[in-house]
Amino acid sequence: MDKIKKTIYIAFFVSLAAQIHVNFFINGFIIALSVIVLAIFLYCYEDLSPLYITMCAAIFSPLFRMILLVVSGKQWVETFKLVLPDAVFFIAYGITLFNIYKLPVVGKKSIKNFPVIITICDVVANITELMARSIINDTWILSFPIIIELIIIAVVRTILIQVILIAMETYSSLLIKQEHDEEYKKLIVLASILENELYIMDKNANEIEDIMKQAFELYKKMEQIKAPRELIESSLDISKNAHEIKGDYLSIIGILKNSFVTEYENNEISIKDILNIIKTDLVNYIYSHNLNIEISVRIKANFLVKKHFKMMSIIRNLAINAIEAINQDKGKIIILVEQDHENYIISVEDNGPGIKTSNLSSIYFHGFSTKFSEETGNVQRGVGLAVVKDYVENIFEGEIRVESRENKGTKFEILLPRSAFGEKEI
Repeated sequence: MDKIKKTIYIAFFVSLAAQIHVNFFINGFIIALSVIVLAIFLYCYEDLSPLYITMCAAIFSPLFRMILLVVSGKQWVETFKLVLPDAVFFIAYGITLFNIYKLPVVGKKSIKNFPVIITICDVVANITELMARSIINDTWILSFPIIIELIIIAVVRTILIQVILIAMETYSSLLIKQEHDEEYKKLIVLASILENELYIMDKNANEIEDIMKQAFELYKKMEQIKAPRELIESSLDISKNAHEIKGDYLSIIGILKNSFVTEYENNEISIKDILNIIKTDLVNYIYSHNLNIEISVRIKANFLVKKHFKMMSIIRNLAINAIEAINQDKGKIIILVEQDHENYIISVEDNGPGIKTSNLSSIYFHGFSTKFSEETGNVQRGVGLAVVKDYVENIFEGEIRVESRENKGTKFEILLPRSAFGEKEI
C-alpha cells in the first residue's frame, strides 16, 4: 500500500511539472519540466516500478493539461487531440525504460549508466509522441532534422538531470559524513568518560586487595589467639569474597579497555580538536540541564596529544565542576590554551561562587566533595579533581594550580612541559 501511495504522489508531482512547458515544432508538442522531475524520482526511488509511475503520469498529466485548456476556452475535442499524445509520451518512456533494464548488458542502475538510458528513453518517447500527433493530425511531422533536434534536447535535459543528481549525491554524502563525525565525537567523549571511570575502578580494585589482605591477616591472628571458630571462618570468608570481587573488577576492566577504550585511543589528536569535541559535549550538557552558562574556548597554541582520553578527562572534569558550581546562576566558563617558553598552559576559569579558602588544601583528596544534594541527601563521589591531579602530574609530568575567591570565581591552571610532547606542535 505504501508503494502505491508513493507511486501516485510521484506521478502527481510529475504531472504538475508537465504544466511548466514551452511549445516546440507544432502546436501541442511541448518541452516540459516533467521529464527532468520524472528522471530524478526514478533514480531516487529504486524500489518503485518505473512502469507504474509512468502509467500513472500518462493519466494525470493529460488530465491536468486538459482541465487547464478547457478552462482557458478550448473545446473538448480539440483539447483531447492536443493532450492524448502526452499520454503516449509517458507510456513510451516507461516501456522503454522497463525493457532497457531487462537487458543483461545494462546491469544495475547507477549514476554512470543512468544518463545514457534516460537519454534513449527521452528520444524514443518524443519520437513516439510526434508519430502519435502525426496520426491524429493526419500530417507527417517527423524528419531527420527534427530527430536530431530531439536528440539534442534529450542530451541537454540529461546533462541538467545529471548535474542535479550529482549535486544531490554530493550533498547527501556531506550530510552522512557530518553525521558520522558527530557520532564519532560522541564516542570519543563516551570513551573518555569510560576511561576516567576505569581509573577509579582500578583504584577500587587496589583498595579491595588491601581489604582482602587485612581480612586474611585478621584470620591468621584470630587462629593464633584461638578465637571462636565462627569469627575465624567469617574473617576468611571476607578475604575470599574480596578476592572474588577483585577478580570480577579486573575482568570487567580488561574487557572494557581492550574492546572499547583502546579502539579509540590509537591516534594522536590536536588539543584544538579535543577542545572542539569537549565544547560540543559541554554545550549539550548545559542545554539538557537547562542552565544559563556560556562556554568560551580560546586557542592560542596547538599541539598533538597522544593520550587524548586522559587530556579530555582533565579538561572535561574541570569544566563540569565549574558548571555544577555555577548551577542555575548566569555564568561563564573560559577555557584557554596558550604557551610560554617551557610550558603549554591550559586554564579553566569560571565566575561561579568560588572555593572556600579552608577547602583549597583538600580539593584534590580522593572522596572530598562540597556538592551536597538537598533533595536526596547524597554527597557526590569527589573523584574528579583527584583524577585531574593524578593525570596532570603522573601522565603528563605537569603541574596544576588553583586560584579562587569566594563569590568571584575559580581558575584552574595546568602547566604541561612542552618537552613531554616532543616536537609535535602544529
